[in-house]
Amino acid sequence: MPIKKLPLQLENTSYSLYGNFGARIAAALLDGLIFIPLALVALFFDSLHLYYYYNAFVATEVVIMAYCIYLPVRFGATPGKRIMGLTILKKDGSAITYRESFLKYLPLLILALLDFYVQSSSIALADPTVFDSMGLVEQLEYLESFNPIPEWALEVVILGYYFTSMLLVLLNPRKRSLSDLLAGTVVVYTRCMEKIRES
Repeated sequence: MPIKKLPLQLENTSYSLYGNFGARIAAALLDGLIFIPLALVALFFDSLHLYYYYNAFVATEVVIMAYCIYLPVRFGATPGKRIMGLTILKKDGSAITYRESFLKYLPLLILALLDFYVQSSSIALADPTVFDSMGLVEQLEYLESFNPIPEWALEVVILGYYFTSMLLVLLNPRKRSLSDLLAGTVVVYTRCMEKIRES
């Protein structure tokens, strides 16, 4: 039996059902802004000692997973999406579960683990005494000199993921990103929720 899907357009409405490219980008930027203080705290903590990176990574990842997995299940979206009037749903219009929320976050987790591998490989080769004697910028340059893969290669992978996702949002009739396709989700305007429930 085919799975029910939300229609491309709700009947008797003049507005779009699915969050468009601009709204999705704005929501992502807002979520990014919210994470800036966390990133700065983690960076400061990392600079105190070479091996603090592992503790900071775990703590940061726990916060990010709560933000990206728990909040969408509890409130229907991340804060950035809520601010932009967007809600994450399953393709059939029902609320997402932890399964969909985790799958939607999975590409970001893979990128984070790839970055963790690169950083851990650099830390394993670095001298703690030399690292601890340096300033923040020098520390970053010092660790980068031990990277097992060129920095540009990691940036290409990350940019490739985001570019592919943005392209899919532009080309897909339901404005689904790569993570939406993986999780079986759609991002709709919250103003449409009442009509979705009625349909």
